Amino acid sequence: MPTSQSENSYIANEILPLLASGFGYPFNNSEQVKINDVPIFRASGARSGATIDIVYYWNGEPVLLIEAKREHKSHESALKQALDYLRNFPVSHKEFAPSGMPPKFLATTVGREIKFYKWAIDYSKPIPDFLTEQVDILPFVKLLEYYGLSEQYEARALDTRGFRADFFDELVAIFKTDAKEQKITAEVIKKVSLQILNFLAYGDKFAGQLPYTGLTIQGQKAVRDLFDRFNLVASLGADIAHEFRRAILRSFQGGGFNQYLTEQCIVAFMVDLAGGFRPETRVLDFECGSGGFLAAAVERGVSLENIRGVDIEELPYIVAKTYLALYFKKTGEWIDALPVKKENGLLDQGNNWDVIIGNPAGGNKYEHGELVKIGRHLDRDLDRNGALDDNFSEYNLSIQQAVASANVGGKICLILPEGFFSNSHDEFLRKYIAKHCKILAVVSLPRGVFKKGTSTRRQGGGAQTASMKMSIFCAQKIRELDKKNPLGNDDFSELDYPVFMASVNEPESKSGAVCEWLEPQLAIIFDQWREWSTTHELKTIPRVEIVDVEPDKKARRLSLFDKRTADTIKKLKPPVHKSTTKISDDLEDIFQS
Repeated sequence: MPTSQSENSYIANEILPLLASGFGYPFNNSEQVKINDVPIFRASGARSGATIDIVYYWNGEPVLLIEAKREHKSHESALKQALDYLRNFPVSHKEFAPSGMPPKFLATTVGREIKFYKWAIDYSKPIPDFLTEQVDILPFVKLLEYYGLSEQYEARALDTRGFRADFFDELVAIFKTDAKEQKITAEVIKKVSLQILNFLAYGDKFAGQLPYTGLTIQGQKAVRDLFDRFNLVASLGADIAHEFRRAILRSFQGGGFNQYLTEQCIVAFMVDLAGGFRPETRVLDFECGSGGFLAAAVERGVSLENIRGVDIEELPYIVAKTYLALYFKKTGEWIDALPVKKENGLLDQGNNWDVIIGNPAGGNKYEHGELVKIGRHLDRDLDRNGALDDNFSEYNLSIQQAVASANVGGKICLILPEGFFSNSHDEFLRKYIAKHCKILAVVSLPRGVFKKGTSTRRQGGGAQTASMKMSIFCAQKIRELDKKNPLGNDDFSELDYPVFMASVNEPESKSGAVCEWLEPQLAIIFDQWREWSTTHELKTIPRVEIVDVEPDKKARRLSLFDKRTADTIKKLKPPVHKSTTKISDDLEDIFQS
Protein backbone atom coordinates (compact mmCIF):
# COMPACT_ATOMS: atom_id res chain seq x y z
CA MET A 1 0.00 0.00 0.00
CA PRO A 2 1.34 3.47 -0.81
CA THR A 3 2.69 5.36 2.16
CA SER A 4 0.44 8.40 1.80
CA GLN A 5 -1.17 10.05 4.79
CA SER A 6 -4.59 8.90 3.66
CA GLU A 7 -3.41 5.32 3.61
CA ASN A 8 -1.88 5.67 7.06
CA SER A 9 -5.15 7.10 8.25
CA TYR A 10 -7.06 4.23 6.68
CA ILE A 11 -4.87 1.71 8.54
CA ALA A 12 -5.05 3.62 11.84
CA ASN A 13 -8.79 4.25 11.70
CA GLU A 14 -10.04 1.05 10.04
CA ILE A 15 -7.59 -1.86 10.29
CA LEU A 16 -6.02 -1.40 13.73
CA PRO A 17 -9.38 -0.92 15.54
CA LEU A 18 -10.68 -4.05 13.76
CA LEU A 19 -7.75 -6.13 15.01
CA ALA A 20 -7.88 -4.55 18.47
CA SER A 21 -11.61 -5.03 19.11
CA GLY A 22 -11.92 -8.46 17.57
CA PHE A 23 -8.60 -10.09 18.43
CA GLY A 24 -6.93 -8.09 21.19
CA TYR A 25 -4.08 -6.55 19.15
CA PRO A 26 -2.24 -3.44 20.42
CA PHE A 27 -3.70 -0.20 19.18
CA ASN A 28 -2.01 3.05 20.18
CA ASN A 29 1.49 1.85 21.10
CA SER A 30 4.12 2.93 18.56
CA GLU A 31 6.62 0.43 19.97
CA GLN A 32 4.25 -2.48 19.45
CA VAL A 33 2.67 -1.55 16.14
CA LYS A 34 4.50 0.23 13.33
CA ILE A 35 2.59 1.71 10.37
CA ASN A 36 4.71 2.20 7.26
CA ASP A 37 7.72 2.52 9.54
CA VAL A 38 9.65 -0.68 8.68
CA PRO A 39 11.69 -0.07 5.50
CA ILE A 40 12.70 -2.41 2.73
CA PHE A 41 16.37 -2.35 1.69
CA ARG A 42 17.94 -3.07 -1.69
CA ALA A 43 20.67 -5.68 -2.12
CA SER A 44 23.17 -2.82 -2.13
CA GLY A 45 22.13 -1.94 1.43
CA ALA A 46 20.33 1.28 0.48
CA ARG A 47 16.69 1.85 1.31
CA SER A 48 14.34 1.05 -1.56
CA GLY A 49 11.76 3.63 -0.55
CA ALA A 50 9.12 0.96 0.12
CA THR A 51 7.78 0.34 3.60
CA ILE A 52 5.61 -2.39 5.13
CA ASP A 53 2.01 -1.46 5.90
CA ILE A 54 1.88 -2.93 9.41
CA VAL A 55 4.34 -4.83 11.58
CA TYR A 56 3.41 -5.85 15.12
CA TYR A 57 6.24 -6.14 17.65
CA TRP A 58 6.59 -7.61 21.11
CA ASN A 59 9.67 -7.13 23.29
CA GLY A 60 11.34 -5.61 20.26
CA GLU A 61 10.83 -8.67 17.99
CA PRO A 62 8.58 -8.65 14.88
CA VAL A 63 5.70 -11.12 15.32
CA LEU A 64 3.24 -10.29 12.51
CA LEU A 65 3.50 -8.63 9.08
CA ILE A 66 0.29 -7.27 7.50
CA GLU A 67 -0.44 -6.06 3.98
CA ALA A 68 -3.64 -3.99 3.96
CA LYS A 69 -5.76 -3.52 0.81
CA ARG A 70 -9.02 -1.73 0.18
CA GLU A 71 -12.18 -3.64 -0.76
CA HIS A 72 -11.67 -3.55 -4.53
CA LYS A 73 -8.36 -5.44 -4.22
CA SER A 74 -7.76 -9.18 -3.66
CA HIS A 75 -6.14 -11.30 -0.96
CA GLU A 76 -4.03 -12.96 -3.67
CA SER A 77 -2.40 -9.67 -4.66
CA ALA A 78 -2.02 -8.71 -1.00
CA LEU A 79 -0.32 -12.02 -0.18
CA LYS A 80 2.03 -11.66 -3.13
CA GLN A 81 3.05 -8.24 -1.86
CA ALA A 82 3.39 -9.48 1.73
CA LEU A 83 5.69 -12.27 0.60
CA ASP A 84 7.85 -9.83 -1.31
CA TYR A 85 8.21 -7.83 1.90
CA LEU A 86 8.95 -11.01 3.84
CA ARG A 87 11.78 -11.94 1.44
CA ASN A 88 13.27 -8.49 1.89
CA PHE A 89 12.53 -7.94 5.55
CA PRO A 90 15.41 -5.92 7.12
CA VAL A 91 16.77 -8.85 9.14
CA SER A 92 20.30 -7.40 9.14
CA HIS A 93 19.14 -4.27 10.95
CA LYS A 94 18.85 -4.83 14.71
CA GLU A 95 16.38 -2.02 15.22
CA PHE A 96 13.85 -3.89 13.05
CA ALA A 97 14.83 -7.54 13.71
CA PRO A 98 17.03 -7.99 16.82
CA SER A 99 17.18 -11.78 16.41
CA GLY A 100 17.84 -11.57 12.68
CA MET A 101 14.54 -13.30 11.82
CA PRO A 102 11.42 -12.00 10.04
CA PRO A 103 7.99 -12.61 11.60
CA LYS A 104 6.69 -16.17 11.27
CA PHE A 105 3.13 -15.04 10.49
CA LEU A 106 1.64 -12.90 7.73
CA ALA A 107 -1.81 -11.43 7.38
CA THR A 108 -3.73 -9.75 4.59
CA THR A 109 -6.72 -7.49 4.95
CA VAL A 110 -9.12 -6.63 2.15
CA GLY A 111 -11.62 -4.18 3.54
CA ARG A 112 -12.71 -5.77 6.82
CA GLU A 113 -11.87 -9.33 5.76
CA ILE A 114 -8.75 -10.76 7.41
CA LYS A 115 -6.68 -13.81 6.47
CA PHE A 116 -3.70 -15.23 8.37
CA TYR A 117 -0.80 -17.23 6.93
CA LYS A 118 2.18 -19.09 8.30
CA TRP A 119 5.31 -19.61 6.28
CA ALA A 120 7.59 -22.60 5.84
CA ILE A 121 10.58 -23.06 3.58
CA ASP A 122 9.96 -24.44 0.09
CA TYR A 123 13.01 -26.67 -0.46
CA SER A 124 11.96 -27.76 -3.94
CA LYS A 125 13.46 -24.67 -5.57
CA PRO A 126 17.18 -24.21 -6.36
CA ILE A 127 17.11 -21.20 -4.03
CA PRO A 128 14.58 -22.12 -1.32
CA ASP A 129 11.72 -19.68 -0.99
CA PHE A 130 8.87 -19.10 1.43
CA LEU A 131 5.82 -21.34 1.12
CA THR A 132 2.67 -20.24 2.93
CA GLU A 133 -0.41 -21.94 4.24
CA GLN A 134 -3.52 -20.21 5.48
CA VAL A 135 -4.27 -20.67 9.18
CA ASP A 136 -7.01 -19.57 11.56
CA ILE A 137 -6.92 -15.93 12.60
CA LEU A 138 -4.87 -15.78 15.77
CA PRO A 139 -5.83 -13.56 18.69
CA PHE A 140 -2.83 -11.60 19.91
CA VAL A 141 -2.42 -13.69 23.05
CA LYS A 142 -2.30 -16.88 20.94
CA LEU A 143 0.24 -15.27 18.64
CA LEU A 144 2.45 -14.51 21.62
CA GLU A 145 2.01 -18.06 22.91
CA TYR A 146 3.35 -19.39 19.62
CA TYR A 147 6.49 -17.31 20.06
CA GLY A 148 6.75 -18.26 23.73
CA LEU A 149 6.33 -14.63 24.75
CA SER A 150 3.25 -14.83 26.98
CA GLU A 151 3.75 -14.73 30.75
CA GLN A 152 2.11 -18.11 31.40
CA TYR A 153 3.78 -19.85 28.47
CA GLU A 154 5.18 -23.33 29.04
CA ALA A 155 7.44 -24.91 26.47
CA ARG A 156 5.34 -27.38 24.50
CA ALA A 157 6.13 -30.75 22.96
CA LEU A 158 6.22 -31.04 19.18
CA ASP A 159 4.27 -33.33 16.91
CA THR A 160 5.72 -34.17 13.48
CA ARG A 161 4.06 -31.24 11.74
CA GLY A 162 5.17 -28.82 14.43
CA PHE A 163 8.70 -30.21 14.43
CA ARG A 164 9.06 -29.48 10.73
CA ALA A 165 7.21 -26.18 10.36
CA ASP A 166 7.73 -24.59 13.78
CA PHE A 167 11.12 -25.90 14.78
CA PHE A 168 13.32 -27.37 12.05
CA ASP A 169 12.42 -24.88 9.32
CA GLU A 170 12.97 -21.99 11.67
CA LEU A 171 16.31 -23.36 12.90
CA VAL A 172 17.45 -23.78 9.28
CA ALA A 173 16.33 -20.22 8.51
CA ILE A 174 18.32 -18.86 11.49
CA PHE A 175 21.56 -20.51 10.37
CA LYS A 176 20.92 -19.67 6.71
CA THR A 177 20.24 -16.02 7.52
CA ASP A 178 23.13 -15.80 9.97
CA ALA A 179 25.55 -17.10 7.34
CA LYS A 180 24.00 -14.85 4.68
CA GLU A 181 23.40 -17.90 2.49
CA GLN A 182 20.78 -17.91 -0.27
CA LYS A 183 20.70 -21.70 -0.54
CA ILE A 184 20.30 -24.37 2.12
CA THR A 185 23.87 -25.62 2.04
CA ALA A 186 25.41 -28.77 3.44
CA GLU A 187 27.21 -26.58 5.99
CA VAL A 188 23.88 -25.15 7.18
CA ILE A 189 22.42 -28.64 7.61
CA LYS A 190 25.53 -29.79 9.48
CA LYS A 191 25.28 -26.86 11.91
CA VAL A 192 21.53 -27.36 12.41
CA SER A 193 22.02 -31.07 13.15
CA LEU A 194 24.91 -30.34 15.50
CA GLN A 195 22.84 -27.71 17.27
CA ILE A 196 20.12 -30.29 18.02
CA LEU A 197 22.70 -32.89 19.04
CA ASN A 198 24.46 -30.44 21.37
CA PHE A 199 21.20 -29.53 23.03
CA LEU A 200 20.36 -33.19 23.66
CA ALA A 201 23.88 -33.87 24.92
CA TYR A 202 24.47 -30.85 27.15
CA GLY A 203 21.00 -29.78 28.27
CA ASP A 204 21.49 -27.18 31.03
CA LYS A 205 24.75 -25.96 29.52
CA PHE A 206 23.02 -25.15 26.27
CA ALA A 207 22.61 -21.48 27.12
CA GLY A 208 26.37 -21.11 27.30
CA GLN A 209 28.87 -20.66 24.55
CA LEU A 210 29.27 -24.34 23.66
CA PRO A 211 26.50 -24.80 21.08
CA TYR A 212 26.95 -21.50 19.29
CA THR A 213 30.14 -21.91 17.36
CA GLY A 214 30.17 -19.56 14.41
CA LEU A 215 26.91 -17.75 15.20
CA THR A 216 26.51 -14.03 15.64
CA ILE A 217 25.03 -12.65 18.86
CA GLN A 218 21.76 -12.20 16.97
CA GLY A 219 21.84 -15.79 15.80
CA GLN A 220 22.59 -17.06 19.30
CA LYS A 221 19.61 -15.21 20.72
CA ALA A 222 17.33 -16.52 17.98
CA VAL A 223 18.43 -20.12 18.60
CA ARG A 224 18.11 -19.77 22.37
CA ASP A 225 14.61 -18.32 22.02
CA LEU A 226 13.59 -21.12 19.67
CA PHE A 227 14.71 -23.89 22.02
CA ASP A 228 13.03 -22.11 24.92
CA ARG A 229 9.70 -22.21 23.07
CA PHE A 230 9.60 -25.99 22.69
CA ASN A 231 10.22 -29.02 24.88
CA LEU A 232 12.38 -31.01 22.50
CA VAL A 233 13.21 -33.72 25.03
CA ALA A 234 9.51 -34.44 25.56
CA SER A 235 9.10 -34.63 21.78
CA LEU A 236 11.67 -37.37 21.14
CA GLY A 237 10.70 -40.56 19.35
CA ALA A 238 10.53 -42.35 16.01
CA ASP A 239 8.00 -39.95 14.47
CA ILE A 240 10.13 -36.88 15.12
CA ALA A 241 13.27 -38.71 13.95
CA HIS A 242 11.63 -39.70 10.67
CA GLU A 243 10.45 -36.13 10.13
CA PHE A 244 14.00 -34.87 10.77
CA ARG A 245 15.33 -37.27 8.16
CA ARG A 246 12.57 -36.41 5.66
CA ALA A 247 13.22 -32.71 6.12
CA ILE A 248 16.90 -33.17 5.31
CA LEU A 249 16.07 -35.34 2.31
CA ARG A 250 13.75 -32.66 0.96
CA SER A 251 16.34 -29.98 1.68
CA PHE A 252 18.77 -31.65 -0.73
CA GLN A 253 16.46 -32.99 -3.43
CA GLY A 254 18.58 -33.23 -6.55
CA GLY A 255 21.77 -32.30 -4.73
CA GLY A 256 24.94 -34.12 -3.81
CA PHE A 257 23.75 -34.87 -0.29
CA ASN A 258 21.36 -37.47 -1.75
CA GLN A 259 24.18 -39.98 -1.66
CA TYR A 260 23.74 -40.08 2.11
CA LEU A 261 19.98 -40.55 2.14
CA THR A 262 17.68 -43.32 0.98
CA GLU A 263 13.91 -42.93 0.76
CA GLN A 264 12.23 -44.45 3.81
CA CYS A 265 10.08 -46.87 1.78
CA ILE A 266 13.25 -48.30 0.16
CA VAL A 267 14.90 -48.62 3.57
CA ALA A 268 11.88 -50.51 4.94
CA PHE A 269 11.71 -52.77 1.89
CA MET A 270 15.40 -53.71 2.07
CA VAL A 271 15.28 -54.44 5.80
CA ASP A 272 12.24 -56.65 5.28
CA LEU A 273 13.96 -58.32 2.31
CA ALA A 274 16.93 -59.25 4.52
CA GLY A 275 14.45 -60.43 7.20
CA GLY A 276 14.83 -62.73 10.17
CA PHE A 277 15.80 -60.08 12.71
CA ARG A 278 16.11 -61.00 16.38
CA PRO A 279 17.53 -59.06 19.34
CA GLU A 280 20.90 -60.79 18.94
CA THR A 281 21.14 -60.19 15.16
CA ARG A 282 24.27 -58.14 14.41
CA VAL A 283 23.74 -55.45 11.75
CA LEU A 284 26.43 -53.37 10.04
CA ASP A 285 26.12 -50.39 7.69
CA PHE A 286 29.71 -49.35 6.97
CA GLU A 287 28.70 -46.32 4.85
CA CYS A 288 25.71 -45.44 6.99
CA GLY A 289 24.79 -41.96 5.71
CA SER A 290 21.87 -40.69 7.79
CA GLY A 291 21.46 -43.96 9.75
CA GLY A 292 18.08 -44.93 8.28
CA PHE A 293 18.91 -48.64 7.88
CA LEU A 294 20.15 -48.92 11.45
CA ALA A 295 16.98 -47.46 12.97
CA ALA A 296 14.83 -49.70 10.76
CA ALA A 297 16.73 -52.79 11.96
CA VAL A 298 16.11 -51.86 15.60
CA GLU A 299 12.48 -51.21 14.68
CA ARG A 300 12.36 -54.86 13.55
CA GLY A 301 13.62 -56.13 16.91
CA VAL A 302 17.43 -55.82 16.86
CA SER A 303 18.98 -54.62 20.12
CA LEU A 304 20.59 -51.21 19.90
CA GLU A 305 23.95 -52.54 21.08
CA ASN A 306 24.04 -54.99 18.14
CA ILE A 307 24.04 -52.40 15.37
CA ARG A 308 26.96 -50.39 14.04
CA GLY A 309 27.00 -47.44 11.66
CA VAL A 310 30.20 -46.06 10.17
CA ASP A 311 30.86 -43.12 7.85
CA ILE A 312 34.11 -41.44 6.95
CA GLU A 313 32.56 -38.00 6.36
CA GLU A 314 31.59 -35.56 9.10
CA LEU A 315 28.21 -34.46 7.70
CA PRO A 316 26.52 -37.88 7.46
CA TYR A 317 28.11 -38.88 10.77
CA ILE A 318 26.53 -35.90 12.56
CA VAL A 319 23.18 -36.39 10.81
CA ALA A 320 23.12 -40.11 11.65
CA LYS A 321 23.98 -39.49 15.29
CA THR A 322 21.29 -36.81 15.57
CA TYR A 323 18.73 -39.04 13.87
CA LEU A 324 19.43 -41.96 16.20
CA ALA A 325 19.41 -39.68 19.27
CA LEU A 326 15.98 -38.40 18.28
CA TYR A 327 14.75 -41.88 17.39
CA PHE A 328 15.89 -43.67 20.55
CA LYS A 329 15.24 -40.74 22.92
CA LYS A 330 18.87 -40.43 23.98
CA THR A 331 20.20 -37.44 25.92
CA GLY A 332 23.23 -36.54 28.00
CA GLU A 333 26.00 -39.14 28.26
CA TRP A 334 23.94 -41.60 26.21
CA ILE A 335 24.72 -39.53 23.09
CA ASP A 336 28.33 -40.74 23.15
CA ALA A 337 27.16 -44.36 23.41
CA LEU A 338 25.14 -44.27 20.18
CA PRO A 339 26.54 -46.94 17.80
CA VAL A 340 27.76 -44.57 15.08
CA LYS A 341 31.44 -43.97 14.36
CA LYS A 342 33.25 -41.47 12.19
CA GLU A 343 35.91 -43.59 10.56
CA ASN A 344 36.82 -45.36 7.34
CA GLY A 345 34.12 -48.00 6.87
CA LEU A 346 36.31 -49.98 4.48
CA LEU A 347 38.81 -50.81 7.18
CA ASP A 348 38.37 -53.95 9.28
CA GLN A 349 34.91 -54.10 10.89
CA GLY A 350 35.18 -57.75 11.89
CA ASN A 351 33.76 -60.74 10.01
CA ASN A 352 30.86 -61.89 12.16
CA TRP A 353 27.99 -59.66 11.08
CA ASP A 354 24.62 -61.28 10.39
CA VAL A 355 23.34 -58.54 8.10
CA ILE A 356 25.31 -56.09 5.97
CA ILE A 357 22.94 -53.47 4.64
CA GLY A 358 23.08 -50.01 3.11
CA ASN A 359 23.43 -47.70 0.16
CA PRO A 360 27.16 -47.38 -0.60
CA ALA A 361 27.90 -43.82 -1.62
CA GLY A 362 29.92 -44.84 -4.65
CA GLY A 363 31.52 -41.41 -4.69
CA ASN A 364 35.19 -40.76 -4.30
CA LYS A 365 34.93 -40.82 -0.51
CA TYR A 366 38.29 -42.43 0.08
CA GLU A 367 40.46 -40.60 -2.41
CA HIS A 368 41.94 -38.50 0.35
CA GLY A 369 43.70 -41.38 1.94
CA GLU A 370 43.96 -44.83 3.43
CA LEU A 371 43.75 -46.72 0.15
CA VAL A 372 46.89 -48.60 1.15
CA LYS A 373 45.27 -49.56 4.49
CA ILE A 374 42.09 -50.57 2.68
CA GLY A 375 44.04 -52.71 0.26
CA ARG A 376 45.94 -54.33 3.14
CA HIS A 377 42.69 -55.12 4.97
CA LEU A 378 41.00 -56.51 1.91
CA ASP A 379 44.18 -58.17 0.60
CA ARG A 380 43.39 -56.70 -2.77
CA ASP A 381 41.33 -59.74 -3.67
CA LEU A 382 40.03 -57.84 -6.67
CA ASP A 383 43.51 -57.02 -7.90
CA ARG A 384 44.07 -58.78 -11.21
CA ASN A 385 47.69 -58.02 -11.91
CA GLY A 386 49.49 -57.65 -8.62
CA ALA A 387 48.82 -53.92 -8.40
CA LEU A 388 45.76 -51.90 -7.54
CA ASP A 389 43.89 -51.01 -10.69
CA ASP A 390 43.68 -47.21 -11.05
CA ASN A 391 40.39 -47.62 -12.83
CA PHE A 392 38.51 -49.67 -10.26
CA SER A 393 35.03 -48.66 -9.21
CA GLU A 394 34.72 -47.91 -5.53
CA TYR A 395 31.69 -50.16 -5.51
CA ASN A 396 34.27 -52.91 -5.81
CA LEU A 397 35.64 -51.94 -2.42
CA SER A 398 32.17 -51.68 -0.87
CA ILE A 399 31.06 -55.07 -2.17
CA GLN A 400 34.28 -56.70 -1.13
CA GLN A 401 33.94 -55.23 2.36
CA ALA A 402 30.34 -56.49 2.57
CA VAL A 403 31.40 -60.03 1.70
CA ALA A 404 34.41 -59.91 4.02
CA SER A 405 32.39 -58.57 6.98
CA ALA A 406 29.45 -61.02 6.79
CA ASN A 407 29.55 -64.34 8.58
CA VAL A 408 28.74 -67.54 6.66
CA GLY A 409 24.96 -67.55 6.37
CA GLY A 410 24.81 -63.79 6.79
CA LYS A 411 22.75 -61.58 4.46
CA ILE A 412 24.07 -58.80 2.24
CA CYS A 413 21.55 -56.23 0.99
CA LEU A 414 22.90 -53.25 -0.96
CA ILE A 415 21.84 -50.64 -3.51
CA LEU A 416 24.04 -50.89 -6.60
CA PRO A 417 24.11 -49.31 -10.06
CA GLU A 418 22.22 -51.46 -12.53
CA GLY A 419 25.22 -51.42 -14.83
CA PHE A 420 27.06 -53.59 -12.32
CA PHE A 421 25.14 -56.62 -13.59
CA SER A 422 26.32 -56.27 -17.19
CA ASN A 423 29.34 -53.96 -17.46
CA SER A 424 32.40 -55.79 -18.73
CA HIS A 425 34.51 -53.79 -16.28
CA ASP A 426 32.67 -55.41 -13.35
CA GLU A 427 32.87 -59.01 -14.58
CA PHE A 428 35.63 -59.83 -12.15
CA LEU A 429 33.56 -58.48 -9.27
CA ARG A 430 30.54 -60.54 -10.32
CA LYS A 431 32.74 -63.63 -10.23
CA TYR A 432 33.86 -62.68 -6.75
CA ILE A 433 30.26 -62.48 -5.55
CA ALA A 434 29.23 -65.69 -7.33
CA LYS A 435 32.10 -67.58 -5.65
CA HIS A 436 31.28 -66.52 -2.09
CA CYS A 437 27.54 -65.86 -2.12
CA LYS A 438 24.20 -67.17 -3.26
CA ILE A 439 22.25 -64.41 -5.00
CA LEU A 440 18.73 -64.22 -3.60
CA ALA A 441 17.03 -61.27 -5.26
CA VAL A 442 17.57 -58.34 -7.59
CA VAL A 443 15.00 -55.52 -7.68
CA SER A 444 15.42 -52.87 -10.35
CA LEU A 445 14.32 -49.34 -9.39
CA PRO A 446 13.17 -46.66 -11.84
CA ARG A 447 15.24 -43.63 -12.68
CA GLY A 448 14.75 -40.63 -10.49
CA VAL A 449 14.45 -42.48 -7.19
CA PHE A 450 17.71 -40.87 -6.13
CA LYS A 451 17.00 -37.65 -8.04
CA LYS A 452 20.31 -36.85 -9.71
CA GLY A 453 21.37 -40.37 -8.98
CA THR A 454 23.99 -41.86 -6.75
CA SER A 455 27.26 -40.54 -8.00
CA THR A 456 29.61 -43.27 -9.15
CA ARG A 457 33.26 -42.50 -9.51
CA ARG A 458 36.06 -44.64 -10.77
CA GLN A 459 39.36 -44.02 -9.08
CA GLY A 460 41.26 -41.59 -11.24
CA GLY A 461 38.20 -40.82 -13.37
CA GLY A 462 35.30 -38.39 -13.34
CA ALA A 463 32.00 -38.69 -11.52
CA GLN A 464 28.84 -39.73 -13.26
CA THR A 465 26.23 -37.24 -12.12
CA ALA A 466 23.37 -38.01 -14.48
CA SER A 467 20.35 -39.92 -13.20
CA MET A 468 21.21 -43.60 -12.95
CA LYS A 469 19.15 -46.74 -12.69
CA MET A 470 19.84 -48.47 -9.41
CA SER A 471 19.00 -51.95 -8.17
CA ILE A 472 18.51 -53.56 -4.79
CA PHE A 473 20.82 -56.55 -4.51
CA CYS A 474 20.31 -59.24 -1.88
CA ALA A 475 22.60 -62.25 -1.31
CA GLN A 476 23.64 -64.75 1.34
CA LYS A 477 27.26 -65.58 2.08
CA ILE A 478 27.85 -69.33 1.62
CA ARG A 479 31.58 -69.76 2.20
CA GLU A 480 34.54 -68.11 3.85
CA LEU A 481 36.99 -66.13 1.80
CA ASP A 482 39.76 -68.24 0.34
CA LYS A 483 42.52 -65.74 -0.24
CA LYS A 484 45.06 -68.42 -1.12
CA ASN A 485 43.11 -69.43 -4.20
CA PRO A 486 42.52 -66.54 -6.58
CA LEU A 487 39.40 -66.37 -8.68
CA GLY A 488 39.28 -68.44 -11.82
CA ASN A 489 36.93 -68.89 -14.72
CA ASP A 490 35.29 -71.88 -13.05
CA ASP A 491 33.98 -69.60 -10.29
CA PHE A 492 31.49 -68.20 -12.77
CA SER A 493 30.39 -71.46 -14.37
CA GLU A 494 27.95 -73.02 -11.90
CA LEU A 495 25.17 -70.48 -11.99
CA ASP A 496 22.29 -72.84 -12.45
CA TYR A 497 20.00 -71.75 -9.61
CA PRO A 498 16.98 -69.47 -10.00
CA VAL A 499 16.91 -65.92 -8.63
CA PHE A 500 13.99 -63.69 -7.71
CA MET A 501 13.86 -60.65 -10.00
CA ALA A 502 11.56 -57.65 -9.98
CA SER A 503 11.44 -54.37 -11.80
CA VAL A 504 9.56 -51.20 -10.95
CA ASN A 505 8.89 -49.42 -14.21
CA GLU A 506 8.75 -45.69 -14.72
CA PRO A 507 5.39 -44.30 -13.56
CA GLU A 508 3.42 -42.14 -15.93
CA SER A 509 3.41 -39.46 -13.28
CA LYS A 510 5.98 -38.76 -10.56
CA SER A 511 4.01 -36.08 -8.80
CA GLY A 512 4.37 -35.95 -5.06
CA ALA A 513 7.04 -37.53 -2.89
CA VAL A 514 8.93 -40.55 -4.26
CA CYS A 515 7.47 -43.03 -1.76
CA GLU A 516 3.91 -42.02 -2.63
CA TRP A 517 4.24 -43.74 -6.00
CA LEU A 518 7.03 -46.21 -5.19
CA GLU A 519 5.81 -47.77 -1.92
CA PRO A 520 2.75 -49.56 -3.41
CA GLN A 521 4.92 -51.35 -5.99
CA LEU A 522 7.46 -52.37 -3.38
CA ALA A 523 4.68 -53.75 -1.18
CA ILE A 524 3.46 -56.03 -3.97
CA ILE A 525 6.99 -57.10 -4.86
CA PHE A 526 7.60 -58.00 -1.23
CA ASP A 527 4.43 -60.12 -1.14
CA GLN A 528 5.76 -61.94 -4.20
CA TRP A 529 9.15 -62.36 -2.55
CA ARG A 530 7.57 -63.84 0.56
CA GLU A 531 5.66 -66.36 -1.57
CA TRP A 532 8.79 -67.29 -3.50
CA SER A 533 10.82 -67.69 -0.28
CA THR A 534 8.21 -70.03 1.20
CA THR A 535 7.13 -72.12 -1.78
CA HIS A 536 9.81 -71.50 -4.43
CA GLU A 537 6.88 -70.86 -6.69
CA LEU A 538 5.49 -67.62 -7.95
CA LYS A 539 2.03 -66.89 -9.20
CA THR A 540 2.26 -65.22 -12.56
CA ILE A 541 1.81 -61.51 -12.22
CA PRO A 542 3.50 -60.25 -15.37
CA ARG A 543 2.35 -56.69 -14.76
CA VAL A 544 1.01 -55.07 -11.66
CA GLU A 545 -1.00 -51.88 -12.02
CA ILE A 546 -1.75 -49.69 -9.07
CA VAL A 547 -4.07 -46.77 -9.68
CA ASP A 548 -4.37 -43.98 -7.16
CA VAL A 549 -8.04 -43.32 -6.52
CA GLU A 550 -7.46 -39.87 -5.08
CA PRO A 551 -4.18 -37.95 -5.25
CA ASP A 552 -2.68 -37.01 -1.94
CA LYS A 553 -3.67 -33.45 -1.24
CA LYS A 554 -0.57 -32.66 0.80
CA ALA A 555 1.74 -33.97 -1.88
CA ARG A 556 -0.08 -31.85 -4.42
CA ARG A 557 -0.12 -28.74 -2.27
CA LEU A 558 -0.32 -25.71 -4.50
CA SER A 559 2.66 -23.59 -5.11
CA LEU A 560 2.08 -20.11 -3.80
CA PHE A 561 1.68 -18.61 -7.24
CA ASP A 562 -0.06 -21.60 -8.86
CA LYS A 563 -3.41 -20.44 -10.19
CA ARG A 564 -4.99 -23.91 -10.18
CA THR A 565 -7.69 -24.49 -7.62
CA ALA A 566 -8.01 -27.44 -5.30
CA ASP A 567 -11.02 -28.63 -7.36
CA THR A 568 -8.82 -28.62 -10.45
CA ILE A 569 -6.30 -30.81 -8.72
CA LYS A 570 -8.87 -33.44 -7.80
CA LYS A 571 -9.72 -33.80 -11.48
CA LEU A 572 -6.17 -34.51 -12.54
CA LYS A 573 -5.68 -37.90 -14.16
CA PRO A 574 -4.53 -40.36 -11.48
CA PRO A 575 -1.08 -41.80 -12.10
CA VAL A 576 -0.72 -45.43 -13.18
CA HIS A 577 2.14 -47.39 -11.66
CA LYS A 578 3.51 -50.56 -13.19
CA SER A 579 5.92 -53.23 -12.06
CA THR A 580 6.97 -56.68 -13.18
CA THR A 581 8.05 -59.70 -11.20
CA LYS A 582 9.66 -62.91 -12.49
CA ILE A 583 12.09 -65.69 -11.67
CA SER A 584 15.28 -65.96 -13.68
CA ASP A 585 16.10 -69.28 -15.29
CA ASP A 586 19.56 -69.07 -13.79
CA LEU A 587 21.92 -66.53 -12.33
CA GLU A 588 23.81 -66.04 -15.54
CA ASP A 589 20.70 -64.41 -17.04
CA ILE A 590 21.12 -61.60 -14.54
CA PHE A 591 24.83 -61.14 -15.02
CA GLN A 592 24.63 -61.03 -18.79
CA SER A 593 21.40 -59.08 -19.29
